[in-house]
Amino acid sequence: MSQPDEKILKLRKPVTIGSGEGAVTYDSLTLREPTAGELDKAMAASTNIGIGIMLIHLVAAVPKVAVEKLCQRDFTEANEYLGGFTDDGPTAAEA
Repeated sequence: MSQPDEKILKLRKPVTIGSGEGAVTYDSLTLREPTAGELDKAMAASTNIGIGIMLIHLVAAVPKVAVEKLCQRDFTEANEYLGGFTDDGPTAAEA
């Protein structure tokens, strides 16, 4: 099954950063295939969850603190979409 080029993930639980008039609420994330540079930056994290947080932050262009506040289901769905680009099918030798 191929991945769509872009996915807009509607958050089950919107995330708000800040308070008062300066508060920003994120109710969706726009995800796409990560670049090699984004993957490299994300791999600097020391845990798998840290890698996921950094990758979502870079790809969706939202503050890292917003990604850290995602509920588990939204975080998992975003990670599964991004992980879907890793396996792109059989190589020419396998086909």
